[in-house]
Amino acid sequence: GETLHRKFNCPVCLDLPSDPVTIPCGHSYCKACIADYWDNEGRKNGTYSCPECRQTFSPRPTLCRNTIARSAASSASERAHTRSKGASKKLPGSAVPCDRCPEPRAAVKTCLVCMASFCETHLKPHNTQEKLKSHELIAPTGDLSQKICPEHKYLQEFFCRSCQMYVCWLCTSNQHKGHESVSTQAERNEKQVGTTSNILTNIESVQRMLELLQDVMVSTAQEKLNEAQEVVTKLEAEVKQLKKKDGELKELINCQDIYSSCIVLFILFQAHFLNSLSLSLSFSYLSLSLSLSPLDACDLTLDPNTAHRRLVLSDGDTVATLQQTSQPFPDLPQRFDGWTQVLCLQPLSSDRCYWEVEWRGRGSSLGVVSGSMSRKGADTGAGLGYNSKSWSLELSDMCCAAMHANKKVEIPVTYSPRVGVFLDRTAGTLTFYSVDDELVPLHAFQGSFPPPLYAAFGVGCGVGVGLDFAMGQFSSTSDSIKICPL
Repeated sequence: GETLHRKFNCPVCLDLPSDPVTIPCGHSYCKACIADYWDNEGRKNGTYSCPECRQTFSPRPTLCRNTIARSAASSASERAHTRSKGASKKLPGSAVPCDRCPEPRAAVKTCLVCMASFCETHLKPHNTQEKLKSHELIAPTGDLSQKICPEHKYLQEFFCRSCQMYVCWLCTSNQHKGHESVSTQAERNEKQVGTTSNILTNIESVQRMLELLQDVMVSTAQEKLNEAQEVVTKLEAEVKQLKKKDGELKELINCQDIYSSCIVLFILFQAHFLNSLSLSLSFSYLSLSLSLSPLDACDLTLDPNTAHRRLVLSDGDTVATLQQTSQPFPDLPQRFDGWTQVLCLQPLSSDRCYWEVEWRGRGSSLGVVSGSMSRKGADTGAGLGYNSKSWSLELSDMCCAAMHANKKVEIPVTYSPRVGVFLDRTAGTLTFYSVDDELVPLHAFQGSFPPPLYAAFGVGCGVGVGLDFAMGQFSSTSDSIKICPL
C-alpha cells in the first residue's frame, strides 16, 4: 500500500504535490520542485530532463497545471489502505502485493525505476514497450525505501567502490565525484562471481581430502579397507553434490536480486561444513593413524609499541580500548599512526594455532598480517585486510565481511560477539568461526602465509563505521577487543 501511495507523490520531495503540474512525458511534480530542479540542471549542462524517467526536452517545456493529482493521490491512499487490509487476509505473509490490482494479487517483479511491484498482467508493458524494457526489474520486494538516496531522494542506481556504498546519480557528481562507481547490476554480478570462486575452492579442498584418504587406504590393513571404502564413497558423493551446487550457483548469476542469492549461498556453505563435520567423525571411527600435528591454543598478548595512540591496553595487555583522544605514546617506527590497530607481541610460529577474541562497540576487525606490512599512513597499505599482506574479518552488530587485498566478501551471518581464528599453515588455510555453544564457520582464506606472521586487531574499524571513526564522529569509548583465555 505504501508503494502505491508513493506513486502519486512528487518524485522530487516525495510528498503530495503542492500546486501540481504535468510535464510532456506525463509525470507530475510540485511546480516549485520541478522548476528548481530544471534551474539547477540548466545551469550545469543546458538540458532539461524528467527526474523519474530521464526523458530529455529541448527547449525547456511549459508546465501544465494538473488539477486532479491531489484528489487522485488521496484516492490512491484509501485504495492502498483497503488493499493492504485485504492482502493481510488473503496473500501469504511472504508475498508482495501488486501495486496496480484493485484486489490483492501477488507481484512477480519489482521495477526499480517505477518504484512499484507488478503481477504478471501488469508487468506486460515492461516486456512490450520499448521505453519500459530498459527498466531494471528485481524479485518482488515491499521495502524499496532502502534503495532511495536519503539525501537526494533518487534511486541508488550506482555502487561506489571507493566508499563501499550504494549511491544515486547525483551523488556521483557531488560527494562521490571522481570515485570508482559502477552500476548496481555490475556490482551484483562481480560479487556473485566471487562466491563462485569460493565454491570451487571448497571442491578442491574436499578433493585433496579424498586423495589423502586414498593414500591411507594403500597402507591400511586389509580388515580396514571395507570401512575406508565407505568413507571414500561418501567423499565422492560430496564432491558430486558440490559440483551440482556449483552448477546451480552459476544459474544464480543471472538472478536480479542479490539478497536471494546470498541466502542460497549461505545454505550451500552450511551444508558443506556440516558434511565435513560428519566426515571428521568417520575418520575418528576408523582410527586411521594420520601424521597430523595437534592443535596448540596460542597464548597471545598485545604489543604496546604497535598500538595506535588512541588505543589503551589493559588486563595484562590482552584488552585494547578505543579512546576519544590520542595518548602521549612515543613515536616509534612500528606504531600505527593512521589506522586504530594493534599487533600481538608474539609472532605466530606454530604450524597450527588457534585463538579467540571478544569485541564490543559498533565494529571491529581481526586477522593476521605479515611482519613487513606498513604501519604508517591512513591508506590501504597499512589497513588490515586492505592489502596483499593481511587477511581479516570485519564485524559490526549488523553485518560481517572478509577482506584481503582490498577485496571484500560479504558474509550473511547474525551478530557474532566472540570469534575464533584458526591458522593452519600445513593446509594453507586461515579460518574464522562464530563461537557460541558450538563453532560455526564464517569464512576461510586459502593461500600461503609466510612468516613472520602476527595476529592483528582493528578497534572501531568494522563494516560500515570506518568512515565515522576516521572523521571522529563517535560518542563513547566502549569500542574494544579482548583476547580470550582458552
